[in-house]
Amino acid sequence: MTELSRRAFVRLGGAVAGAGALAAAGTTAAPAAGLPGRARPFDLTTPAEPFLVNVGLHDQRTIMQSFAVDSPGGHVYVVQITQGGTILPGDAPGDEAYARRVARGDLTLSKLDLTGNLLGHMYLKRFGHGVAIGVERSGRDVHLWTEVDAVTEGTSGWGTRLLRFPFADGTVIDADTTPDLQRRELLPGVDRTTCNVDPVHRTLVMRYRRDGAFRYALFDLDDVRRERPAYVPVADVAQPDVLSGGPVFQGYATYGRDLYLYDGQIYSDTNPPSGQGNAHLTRVDWRTGAVAERVRTTDGHELHRREPEGLGVWLASPGRRPTARLGFAFGTSLTADPDDDRLCTILTKRLG
Repeated sequence: MTELSRRAFVRLGGAVAGAGALAAAGTTAAPAAGLPGRARPFDLTTPAEPFLVNVGLHDQRTIMQSFAVDSPGGHVYVVQITQGGTILPGDAPGDEAYARRVARGDLTLSKLDLTGNLLGHMYLKRFGHGVAIGVERSGRDVHLWTEVDAVTEGTSGWGTRLLRFPFADGTVIDADTTPDLQRRELLPGVDRTTCNVDPVHRTLVMRYRRDGAFRYALFDLDDVRRERPAYVPVADVAQPDVLSGGPVFQGYATYGRDLYLYDGQIYSDTNPPSGQGNAHLTRVDWRTGAVAERVRTTDGHELHRREPEGLGVWLASPGRRPTARLGFAFGTSLTADPDDDRLCTILTKRLG
């Protein structure tokens, strides 16, 4: 990133839309005896710092969906819908069409270094929409967590289970044909499953839908790494009402006893750049399911397109908890021209 980019972004601020123990009706929580110990929340109101700004991914024509950072390894993983025209092993005629890729849930996974250089990629066929991904490090072993076994609803494919797998550059995982996949069905009878990982407290959060309503369940990561007949969450809360009836959901992450949610829309005639966007960050208490804070963030308002896309948590200095970062991403481009390449931007908030 150039010094000019850094100077521009440290001036960008976040405006508080509402904060402080906002009661969220219908957000009952499961018993939370196994929650991590108390940890400071992220400061959602101070100006963000740039992490990656306008970096390219493997596919240039589809917007990023979510990301995960493995800071000990020095890597960032980003998923996006596989772009139209890409022909993959096992494809039938017509599978290369973009609408088919979206409907089936075919994803492209890019691997970057911490400065945004592209290091490699994978293709994930029949996985889902990529709303969230997580990364797990155990010693030298690194695995990604994603949704898998997509079912088409509307025009998009959405996952129904979770999958744990290692990154292997240039390979294709096909949920229908690749053998010995490490699937996890953490809760029975649910769909629209996605996940994210808190690498500091070693927990995994799963967003899921049951009976038409979205909820979030928190699990011990080392427990769900092992294949078991059943899993018990340490907490379970409903998606708060503040995300109903208007806000466009774009991502989530967990850190300690707090669940963070992200919503907003791309710049458009109804959400123009002059208004600095409608992106919001929301903090939910895992113990009660209540909204503790909701902030409208204008960070990065000078970006072109600026579509909110994904949250992630990591340690900027591995092993040092005070360096925890909450990253929130935007799909961006160099100009407002719709023919420009789709790029990835990630900004961060520090602990309060």
